[in-house]
Amino acid sequence: MLVGRAAGRFRLDAAYLDRRTRDAERELKSLRSQLSLTSVFLEIGAGDCELARRVAGEVERVYALDVSEDAMGRLAGPLNLVRVVHDGVRIPVPEEAVDVAFSRTLVISQLPGVVRALRAGGVYLTRSAGPAAGLRAVFLDAGFSSVRFYVGAIRVPYPLALVLDDPFRIAAVK
Repeated sequence: MLVGRAAGRFRLDAAYLDRRTRDAERELKSLRSQLSLTSVFLEIGAGDCELARRVAGEVERVYALDVSEDAMGRLAGPLNLVRVVHDGVRIPVPEEAVDVAFSRTLVISQLPGVVRALRAGGVYLTRSAGPAAGLRAVFLDAGFSSVRFYVGAIRVPYPLALVLDDPFRIAAVK
């Protein structure tokens, strides 16, 4: 929770910071199966870079993108963490450099940039409320080769995803 502004910077309360730490640990736990020591990871909407800092200890390189330099902070991070301020649409990282891309929410206008950034076989992990048919078409039109839907930790076959109302976790493969 935001509690005030001092000298042009926002100050956050302890409960918010604790929640961000727990969220980053939970997200890292779900990402670990996709990562290796040689992976290049891209976090879109990195915010305070809490997750990006944690992932940096487990991969070769991390690109942390956000629309606000203030949100990312100015704290020193690991040498393999590259912070990039972007316009919210374009993904300004080297072409075909990323193995795993992640965002907490899907922004459809970013999909062409994510595809460009991913290596062949790279995966983009995100979340969306659906509908599955529309989501699948958007991902395939953007250049992904396959789209997998998950509810919680359970992979849902596409025909079943078509009738579910649940929010989805999505894994799209280039």
